[in-house]
Amino acid sequence: MVKLLIVCFLLFVTASAATAQSLYDLSAQQLVSRIQKSRPDTGRVKLLLALSRKVLDKPGATAKDIDSSYNLAKRAEQLSLQLKDIKSEGRTAIMVAVIFNKKGDSNKGLALAQHALALFTKINDIGDEAEANILIGQHYGNQGKDMEQKVAYFKTALALFQKNGEKERGATTMVDLADFQQMQSKYRESAETARAALAIYQSIGYKSLQGVYDLLGNALDDMGDVENALRYKLLAVNTAEEQRDTSLQVCTLYNRLGLCYYGLKNFGQAIKYFQKSVVVARKYGDSISVANTTQNTAMALYEINKPAEALRVLKTVSGMRYFKTDTQAHIFIDMDFLDIYTKYKKYKEAKAYATELDSLTKYAGSESLHGAILKTIVRYYLATEQYARCYPLLKEIDDINSKKTGNTFRFLALNQLYWFRADSGLAKYQGAINHYQEYKRLNDSVFTLAKNKQVSQLQLKYDIKQKDKDLQLKETKIQLLNKQAQLQQSQFEQARTSRNVILGGSVMLLLLLGVGYNRYRLKQRGNLLLQNKQAEINEQNKRLQHLLNEKDKLLNEKDWLLKEVHHRVKNNLQIVMSLLNTQSAYLQNDDAIEAIRESRNRVQSISLIHQKLYSGTDVASIDMQVYVADLVNYLRDCFDTSRQGIRFELLIELIRMDLAQAMPIGLILNEAITNAIKYAFTGDGGEVIIALQSISDDTAMLTVADNGKGLPDDFDFPGASSLGMEMMKALSKQLGGAFEIKSNAGTTIIIEFQLDKVLSNNQIDKIYM
Repeated sequence: MVKLLIVCFLLFVTASAATAQSLYDLSAQQLVSRIQKSRPDTGRVKLLLALSRKVLDKPGATAKDIDSSYNLAKRAEQLSLQLKDIKSEGRTAIMVAVIFNKKGDSNKGLALAQHALALFTKINDIGDEAEANILIGQHYGNQGKDMEQKVAYFKTALALFQKNGEKERGATTMVDLADFQQMQSKYRESAETARAALAIYQSIGYKSLQGVYDLLGNALDDMGDVENALRYKLLAVNTAEEQRDTSLQVCTLYNRLGLCYYGLKNFGQAIKYFQKSVVVARKYGDSISVANTTQNTAMALYEINKPAEALRVLKTVSGMRYFKTDTQAHIFIDMDFLDIYTKYKKYKEAKAYATELDSLTKYAGSESLHGAILKTIVRYYLATEQYARCYPLLKEIDDINSKKTGNTFRFLALNQLYWFRADSGLAKYQGAINHYQEYKRLNDSVFTLAKNKQVSQLQLKYDIKQKDKDLQLKETKIQLLNKQAQLQQSQFEQARTSRNVILGGSVMLLLLLGVGYNRYRLKQRGNLLLQNKQAEINEQNKRLQHLLNEKDKLLNEKDWLLKEVHHRVKNNLQIVMSLLNTQSAYLQNDDAIEAIRESRNRVQSISLIHQKLYSGTDVASIDMQVYVADLVNYLRDCFDTSRQGIRFELLIELIRMDLAQAMPIGLILNEAITNAIKYAFTGDGGEVIIALQSISDDTAMLTVADNGKGLPDDFDFPGASSLGMEMMKALSKQLGGAFEIKSNAGTTIIIEFQLDKVLSNNQIDKIYM
């Protein structure tokens, strides 16, 4: 059930947005990077859902992976609620529902899926509403009223897909419905639904039709149309091989084709395809498919009178856990063992399986399986001459057969044969004769139906061939007449063309002579003009090249001078820092020493800017990511934060700033980080987060936050008059930004300011060019 629900969600995401599929194609690392750079909008919701799905779908996902997927989905949910985006909220609910299903809590999964459906219905989102109906339907079982509920949800989804014009999703839903109808023994309805889906797929050019062919083949097989069933199942296998399908689905296709050959008593071909199916199942480690196909192989060997080999093959899988935990699988393998031991005349071993099957009949789950169990036991009773015990079972089988739809003659005929054998064994000859006559009548009906069908098919083929011949004859006559008309027209055109060619040739010869002479004169004149123009162009190119060389020289000198200025400023600032260091060595007052150190750090933040400008290739702007990292490293070493247990996390986007903005930012960071190191923590250490992110095309936000003890309760921000606080306020105004300080589980300083446009050296060069 969980696997079905997860598959449904994958279909939901694929159908809901092509963008979502392209996001899912990204790696987890790429998604994380995009999330970090994204804005808090619906785009981030999609990224979070794609990453949640990527983690959940990871092969061999652990409980920790499922928890990580859940946390990502909850983040998407919170953002959807903040944005008040109902569509995003619905899709998030779908993702969380699938996670709960994977955890095994299908009740919560169902509740969330219903919540998503209500949201999609509210905003009239037809496509997502259809997908939510399918996810809800997958929560119901495949028996009784559960199956009716499931079918109802899928039919609602189908109507919505058709209303929304989603042909492919509508066809996929019809295939699911056809599968459910087969489970309900509604084989004719299943075949009609599958054919309708096939027609839609073919109309839109869909190529991977192997699943539809296989489903249609199953329905026809259950209706008794074995020949057409075989045709469609061969189509399924051929299509899969043409499409190079290597999925686990191919295992099912081979197995079902083998079963079709088995029904036609072509046991050699059946064994061939069963063995192909086992190879695919082993490749994917699917123990259930290995067990089922091996079991089918054993029964085919049984049918070609190799009971010993069949028994050996069956015993290779009989001990698998699958047969111990799945009651229906247990029933099937017991039936196989009973048939083989009966045919092998090992009645003592067969008896144990007959007894066990009798006790398992109540767990059959369907009329079809119930009837199969009874037939297997009847065969054992007939072989062991326990004729009297056959009667109640044969009566039950008759009741089951009477409820079947479609061509049931072969089932009824086989049961009449069992009645005949039981009556004969007990010397009830009149009853035996009656049952044998009924067997022959039903068997003749099967033969008559088959014959009538063959005659109809032959007649249809004959009619088609006759029509094809008539069409070909008409086409031949039409082609002959067309050729005659073309020949006459050709002869007429040829005569007229000969006359026109002679006249036209004479005129053209005179014209060509005149035009040739005129072109010769024009060419001479044009060549002279081109030579003069080329000389002018060459001269202009020389002058232009000289100007470009002069420009490059001036620009190089300008860059060199700017770098030299920044270098000298940096050296002068280093001298100032050295003087401050020297002065602090002669001071005894701690406050004075601390003031000197703070001044030195401020000078260093400015010095770093000038160092970056002269050491880089771009003297017009500073890479803030590198600059902030260097500044933090300097302050970390200066205050020996590793000994204090203080950690730093940098969330700096790729932003370049000119000197006018970078210098206030550096001083603000110096003050804020210094205050956090000195006052935020009590001794157990902590974390300081520095973030610089663009929140729009021309706006950025600087954040310095710690998880320390926060500001005192009586702290008066408007009245705060310390030098550091006054500097940060003044520098924020210089940036044209708003300064804000918060105290909640630590202290957070936020400055939102306008970004000035920064031109790189290349852009400046382009302006001058």
